[in-house]
Order: sequence, then C-alpha cells, then structure tokens
Amino acid sequence: MLYVFGLGNSSSSNGTVTITDVAGRTVQVPAQVDKVVGTGCSAREIVYLNASDKIVGIEKTETNSTGGWGSQLPYMIAHPELMSLPIVGDARTNVVNYEEIAKLKPDVVFAADSSTAEDIQSKTGIPTVVVYTMGVGTKEQMEKYQNSLKIMGKVLGKDERAQELITYINSCEEDLNKRTKDAASSNNATVYVGGHAYRGSHGITSTNAFYPPFRLVNANNVASNVTTNDTSIAVQIDKEQLINWNPDVIFIEESSLASVVNDTKNYPQYKDLNAVKNGQVYGLLSYCLYSYNKDILIADAYYVGKVLYPEQFSDVNPEEKADEIFVKFVGKPVYSQMKAAQGGFKKIEI
Repeated sequence: MLYVFGLGNSSSSNGTVTITDVAGRTVQVPAQVDKVVGTGCSAREIVYLNASDKIVGIEKTETNSTGGWGSQLPYMIAHPELMSLPIVGDARTNVVNYEEIAKLKPDVVFAADSSTAEDIQSKTGIPTVVVYTMGVGTKEQMEKYQNSLKIMGKVLGKDERAQELITYINSCEEDLNKRTKDAASSNNATVYVGGHAYRGSHGITSTNAFYPPFRLVNANNVASNVTTNDTSIAVQIDKEQLINWNPDVIFIEESSLASVVNDTKNYPQYKDLNAVKNGQVYGLLSYCLYSYNKDILIADAYYVGKVLYPEQFSDVNPEEKADEIFVKFVGKPVYSQMKAAQGGFKKIEI
C-alpha cells in the first residue's frame, strides 16, 4: 500500500496555503508560519526540520520535571532552551491544554490524530494539521512518515530541509542494506530485542516483531512471526517463548535495563539462554521514548550491524556514526549525553 498525501500549493488573497494532512483533512494554514506548537510528540519533527526557533510551547514529558524524559530525548538535549517554554499538554496522558495554546497564539498546531486536531482547531480557532509521528518498522510506515515530513516542511517553509532529511534517511537505509544483504544470507545468528520501551520501560519479554534497527540490517529477528494488530507497538511474549527461541544475540534497550536485570534475578532460566551464556548481550539506546526517535533508530542499526557483521562494518565507529546522525537530525552531537543517560553501545550483563 502506498501512502500519498497532497501538500497543496494554492495561496489565497489573505496569505494562506491549502494543506492536505496525513488524515486526508484539508486545512488552510498561513503562508508564513512564525509560531508553532507540536502536540502528539511532533515537536521532535519540528526540530528535525530546523524550525526549533518557531516552537512556542512544549509537552510536559519533553521537560526534565518529574516524569519528564527531556534528558533522554536527543532533540531536547540539543535544544535545552525549549525546556523553558510553556507546557501545552502531554501526549503520554492524552492531555491538551487548549487555554495555553490559545494564549500562545501559534500560527499553526500539529497533532497526531484527527480527533485531537479537530478538538484543538474548534476550541482555539487555530489551524491544526495531522502529522505522523509513530513507528517506521514497515515500508508503508516509512513512506507515510516521509510524506508527513514533506507536509510539515511545506507548513514551516522548510521544504528543502524536509527533502534533505528524507534523502539522508534513504541513504542510510541503502548503506545498511548494501553492507548486510549478502552477509545476512550466510550469517545464521538469531537476534532478539528485549526491554523494548513503549509508553515507559518494560522487562525482557517486551519486544517488537518489526524492530527497525533489525530490519535495516537484515537481521534474523526471532520475534518476526509474532502476530500483532499494530506494527508500531511493543508486544509482550511469554517467558517460555523466549526460552524456546533461545536467540544467539540479545539486544536490550537500556532505558529498561533495570527491569530486565530484575527479570533475570526472578527467573534464573534466562541465564541459560545461549546469548547470556556466551556473553552476547548488548545495549542499545531506546528508540521509542515519547514516540519514535528516528535518529536513535538509525544509530542503533549501525551498532547492531557492527555487532552482527564486524567485517562489513570494520570502517564504522558506532559512537562517531551516532554523532554524525544526531548532527544531521538535531544539529548537535549528543551521543555522549545519551550514553550518560542510558549506557550507550556496549556489551552488558543481565
């Protein structure tokens, strides 16, 4: 299935542009957008598009307040000035502060779904555009995400930046596939991601059948056949299923490491897994923290590639590559801060 969304290019006499958003809604937005609010975790993409200076309000989880994850979100680490902005809601608890948004008077608001967009627009009178901020574990999701970037670029006057970012994402995918497509056919190692973060940290049985860092390097994900109605979200498997799969290599999303270690204490059978016995357990940065961090996704993929195919990635230093990726997405090399917050790319014991 191919997702195609119209961007619109017609300007009216009062200086508006017609946008067709990812939900198929037609929205009239100002031709010149100087102030914007990103609800539904969409501030990340505003930063990706080099438009952080237009943001006038953020969501609570993007701060370093109690329950906030600002210190683990690359786009907030790179732009700490955003943390002092007014709070306009919190996507994690589905809260929108309509009064605050109305007071801030942004030219446009981004939202993650139609019902929220309609509510914001009707209660504030501010044009609200639905965008896509979820996972990109399938080709269709990536197409939807890239079209969403184009729509946001059109709204923000950042068309060239949107295309630059899409080109970079595609070049990374092509590079990763080129390095691994042949090697994967002769590498029979089975892999598993545990502690997959989704709406918070989870234990070792939290995984993803469509884990993008595995897909990008053609890894043999033991969970790939798990049935799920939503390819974006984490799935919970039975303890016995993990024992039965007995993967050769395990990756742990490090924001969940404490929960994973607790699991192995309470269920000693995990110590008999091949990956654990053979010291083949590695840490990854958590890809899904306050929705999906596409920069972390690609950085993780290069580290997974380095672990599984060392010869094909002999020229890659995963930490340096991560900083290259962060600079491209958020404007600054923030790997050291991410490493301090979560642990970074390394072997771990569970």
